Amino acid sequence: MPENPAGLESVGGYVLEAVKQVFAISVVVAAIAGGLVLARAQSRVAREGPDWVRIVTGSLGSNTFKDVRVETVGNVILRGDNSGRSEYTFKARVRARDQREAQELLEDVEVRTSIEGERARITVRSAPGISESSELAVTLPRVVRQVSVVTKGGNVQASDLDGAVEARSAGGRIVVNAVRGSAEIRTGGGSIQVDGVGGALRCSSGGGSIRVQNAGGESWLETAGGEIFVSQAMAPVHAMAQGNIRIEHVAGPVYAGTSGGLIDVRQAQGVVTAESSGGAIQVNAAKGVHCESAGGAIRLRNVAGAMHASTNAGSILAELIPGGRLEDSMLSTRAGDITITIPSNVAVTIEAMNGWPGAGRILSDFPEIRVRGDSRQGGAPVVADGALNGGGPVLHVSAAAGTIYLRKQK
Repeated sequence: MPENPAGLESVGGYVLEAVKQVFAISVVVAAIAGGLVLARAQSRVAREGPDWVRIVTGSLGSNTFKDVRVETVGNVILRGDNSGRSEYTFKARVRARDQREAQELLEDVEVRTSIEGERARITVRSAPGISESSELAVTLPRVVRQVSVVTKGGNVQASDLDGAVEARSAGGRIVVNAVRGSAEIRTGGGSIQVDGVGGALRCSSGGGSIRVQNAGGESWLETAGGEIFVSQAMAPVHAMAQGNIRIEHVAGPVYAGTSGGLIDVRQAQGVVTAESSGGAIQVNAAKGVHCESAGGAIRLRNVAGAMHASTNAGSILAELIPGGRLEDSMLSTRAGDITITIPSNVAVTIEAMNGWPGAGRILSDFPEIRVRGDSRQGGAPVVADGALNGGGPVLHVSAAAGTIYLRKQK
């Protein structure tokens, strides 16, 4: 048999390599044409503490998208990046007896990405046995218009994004920070922490607490089993909870309701509307209040405008603002004292009645206010009326049990 001509082996190798490259390019073109980009690299299964882990990394490959949707199982860390990068790392975790068993559990883990027009998608296809402590880290261009994250049970962290953020978890904790757009956050039972959102904010938890440090737009906050705390909001706040509600500063009105906790509003540049089924209500400063409690005390301080406060079982304390402009108001309790502190320069007309049979009293520091009647004589109610500083808006005061105190501010 004749020998191969010189150089034929190298020429054949060149041809074979060229065929391989053409085939590889064809696969990539076909994948992109179908809207699917496979993972860039996959590590082998390795041991990490008590778990076996497998890491899958990749990139979206294009920055033409404006909307992104992420669907996974486990924890999610989402970050915006000024350089325009778009990449991900998924660390899948399992508990197994040995590497072989771990390999079998992890071999079906897959990360799929696609881009259709302006919409990009990252989807993690998991398998039974994959731990909820698995983690998907995603870096996106900061300027994306909207990001939607859905996880079946892990925690979510989203930060440094200019657009809107939607984050949902079946029961994990959600943290959002440095988001310039709006945010919609829902968890089946975890806590929610918002360190900074520029637009409108919606938070809902099936059983965790909600903490908001800074919200730029109108906020709707609701939890079925925790507390709500708001440090600063630049627009109206709506808060509904089973536990306590505390609001530090709101540049607008407040609407708060709880079935069994304290409502504490420190400062609102609008009207405070508060309802409690079994707790106290405190308002330190507001431009009007409308408060109702089924079983707790009400304390109002530095309130201008109209005051409407009533409780079935609790005392009411109201301190008027010196020189403030009061509007027609009403304070009422069925079982408790009412104490009103009135500055010497406030113009107001008082109309008070205490109908506690046999024990109702009205005690006044103002000679201008006339107190008449004696509840000990036939159960007739005690009434008081009078005009201070020439009179002004009418303040109606009513008690069914307890004492009404009209005090001078010292």
